Amino acid sequence: MDAELSSKRAEVYRFLARALHDEPAKDFLLRLAEPGFTKGVEGLKSQAPLVDLTVGLAKVADYLQKEGPEEVYKKLRFEYADLFLNAGPNPVFPYESVYLNREPVVIRGAVAQVRQAYRAFDVKKDPAYYELDDHIAVELDFLAYLLDKAGQGDEAAFKGHIEFLRQHLLNWVVEFVAVLSGAAQSPYYQGLAELLMSFLFQERMYLFNVESGTSPNQPYLETLNLMVPILKELGLSGYSTLSPGALPEEGLKTYPTHCYICLGLCGQTVRVKDGIIQGITGLAGDPKGGGRLCIKGGNAHLQAYSAYRLKTPLIKEEGRFRKASWDEALDYVARRLKELDPATVGYHRGNDYNAWLHEAVMAAYGCPHKVTHRVMCDNPIRMANEYNLNDKRPWIDYRQSDFVILFGINEFATSGGQRKLGLLKEALKRGCKLVAVDPRRSETAAAATEWIPIKPATDGALALAMCYVIVKNELYDREFVENWTYGFEDFKRRLLGEEDGQPRSPEWAEKICGVPALTIERLGLEFGYADHPAALCWTGVSQSPNAFYATMAIMALNGLKGTFDAPGGPSLPFKRKLSSPWGEGQPKPPNNAPKVKLNEGRIWSGWWPAYLEEQVDQGKIKALVCYFGDPVLSCGNEDSIVRAIKKMDFRVAIDIFMSNTASLSDVVLPDCTYLEQSRVVPDWTYEAFISLFQRVIDPLYDSRPIWWIFTELARRLGLGEYFPWKDEEEFIRNQLRGLPVTLEELKKRGYYITDPHEYFKYKKWGSLNPPEGYGSSGKTPTGKYNFKHPVAEKKGIDPLPDYKEPWEDWPDLKPDEEYPLILGYFRVLEHEHCGTMNNIQLMKQRGSNPLWINVIDAKLRGLKDGDQVVVKSPWGQFETRVRVTWNIRQGVVAAAGGFGHWRGLEADPKYPRFWGTGTTKVMKPACSCLYSGTPPLKFNKVQVIKKEGS
Repeated sequence: MDAELSSKRAEVYRFLARALHDEPAKDFLLRLAEPGFTKGVEGLKSQAPLVDLTVGLAKVADYLQKEGPEEVYKKLRFEYADLFLNAGPNPVFPYESVYLNREPVVIRGAVAQVRQAYRAFDVKKDPAYYELDDHIAVELDFLAYLLDKAGQGDEAAFKGHIEFLRQHLLNWVVEFVAVLSGAAQSPYYQGLAELLMSFLFQERMYLFNVESGTSPNQPYLETLNLMVPILKELGLSGYSTLSPGALPEEGLKTYPTHCYICLGLCGQTVRVKDGIIQGITGLAGDPKGGGRLCIKGGNAHLQAYSAYRLKTPLIKEEGRFRKASWDEALDYVARRLKELDPATVGYHRGNDYNAWLHEAVMAAYGCPHKVTHRVMCDNPIRMANEYNLNDKRPWIDYRQSDFVILFGINEFATSGGQRKLGLLKEALKRGCKLVAVDPRRSETAAAATEWIPIKPATDGALALAMCYVIVKNELYDREFVENWTYGFEDFKRRLLGEEDGQPRSPEWAEKICGVPALTIERLGLEFGYADHPAALCWTGVSQSPNAFYATMAIMALNGLKGTFDAPGGPSLPFKRKLSSPWGEGQPKPPNNAPKVKLNEGRIWSGWWPAYLEEQVDQGKIKALVCYFGDPVLSCGNEDSIVRAIKKMDFRVAIDIFMSNTASLSDVVLPDCTYLEQSRVVPDWTYEAFISLFQRVIDPLYDSRPIWWIFTELARRLGLGEYFPWKDEEEFIRNQLRGLPVTLEELKKRGYYITDPHEYFKYKKWGSLNPPEGYGSSGKTPTGKYNFKHPVAEKKGIDPLPDYKEPWEDWPDLKPDEEYPLILGYFRVLEHEHCGTMNNIQLMKQRGSNPLWINVIDAKLRGLKDGDQVVVKSPWGQFETRVRVTWNIRQGVVAAAGGFGHWRGLEADPKYPRFWGTGTTKVMKPACSCLYSGTPPLKFNKVQVIKKEGS
């Protein structure tokens, strides 16, 4: 061991660690630009025997001389954000885990191994350094630390250095340097990449010399002798990423919690060792999951460990992002919000994690405009069911079902809980008949007894004709209809044609929906004669222009048969209510939001996001606070939404990834994944229960939980007194007051059943509405099931179920000779909306979204499977590839939704096998269901043309 040589080598490692540990500090760049350093580097180029070892350092010094340190500092702040903070399209991941596993996932086995190495020499990654243990700078710092000790005669540190260098850095740095060289634009990072590569090549040769007992390469030693004095001119000392004292290794812990990737909210058991998730399985007995998870829940940790995570606040200057502290970013947001009229600020909430808190902050601030998931998802269904029943979507209890008809629901891919899906599969094995009504042969349709490839947006006609058959043959449940419904006689008159002379017969429906009258007649009879039938609809219906009436027609099947809360039918919810998160004596925030509605609907009024550009142009919306959602991909015509956001005075996004909307924002704040924060939820499937979503790992990087972000924002807005909590447990304990379970009990089990499942609860309640102390998402004014919609009746619009043409309100949506096809999108099991496209395991299973097209439609256009095509409408176009199949109705095309990201795995040039396109580019701008505000995401007239040259 050569102690003097070890000290010299340590200086090079120290310099590289300092240069790569974070965005370059201004004082560091000033030192690099000082004459003593630059002259030394200039002399080094001509004197050093190893030219390769000097070229990179010279490139850095020349760049600083030419541009000046102030200008370089400014430019590098932007480049650092692009390269290392996932602000740019071609990010660089400085983590050993990514390269050893060949996947953009951090915190794999490498982290556990490097921690063991750090512990062996009584150091740890500095807790103040938000990056990960296997970051390039930490490993370089550790090697400098070991060589410093070796320079003091520590033989064990010298051997530790050799072992760590061989086992870790040398195994991945070549690929890291290649990626950095390809992505970097500035001579600074290009030079550092060259220096790192050349230096570690010489280090590899030096290890060979040590192990073989031969003399080191003399030119390397001579170059080090010349280089190290120059580096010492910088005055670097210590370690920028390490601190003394080893952290004890934490043993294996098991946490019961719940998934928050989709609406299923299934129970999870998360295994954590030394702060690292080892795996996720189902939670035994949990009412939502029943001990099972789908592919999303089982790979949720890869969402948290995706290398594309946002790490730290970002502020945009001159069109590019730079790193900011939380104080700077939140101060900036608060200042801008104070400068704006709150009545012109829109709050877009795509996530409801502890929604009561952030909604209270925005209301106290005075923001009246809120968009939630419901408007983009299924508001027409909610508007029908929440007033006709007592819930937006009463899930079917499949345990005793013998005939189920699903309209636009792909339960096998989008079920609200794995337990429910398991019960459906058991029902099919038992002999239950499942009819899937869907233009596409979805996974559920493929497993069903019968697939009905209906014309899009004509479900209401089919359902009405089935109701006609049931009523005409007197197969309805007289006791339920007479005692527990409102408006039956008027509905009956409509069905039989006594109202307008047009019976809603199977023959009538056949002409509309393309399903043979004999098939409709049979389905009506089968539903009528079944002992335990059930019907349900979801977004396949709700995201069409006439969904409000179609929903009422479909749910009327259950009303006629009295299946609500009956065995095998839709179960009525009755979840417990939480107590206030505010403790005794704590002041509650005021609601300072004026009661104004941006859009007046026939049933629901509020902020209709499809009209955003119009609202911005009119000065009604001037700023946007967007939490977790991505309006660009979900709210309406993509180009229109982009123009609207760009025209705004101020935009802030809170997310875990760089969404399209975030990339257009002025400030981006990094949220935590649900595995890094906590909440408690009252829920139900068939039982009523309380679920705990508990933090299982500490927040990664410099991300913060959403409750903290909004609490800190409230304090800066002068509202801090109303949001006093020090941590999550404080408000969770308040919310559990008066309930028969404690937080400690929930931490041990994950859930607590407050009320067992019962059939026909409404008979005990005396109403379809649950009693005081219980909640549901709706309330029927009559206490009964309403064939006749009470709110519609009050507003003077048609209150009865019916079929309305999809283009009744928007004639230009009707397909024509120029645009004869109807385009929609569909959900897939592997993804949840647009939020999971940075999860590598999910993308490996579903990494693109080709356009499904019927074989005949493809032949007529000269298309074959995999061809590049242009999809056009009167309002926009996009390019994609086609999947030619018989499993979609002729005249209909569709693609998986959620794709089309400008950043992240889908757009990263390093992973060309992943790609996708958003379908909203062809939507009519400023177009929504006039009853509910939901844009017609699944009904767009288009033409598909083969791309020239493909």
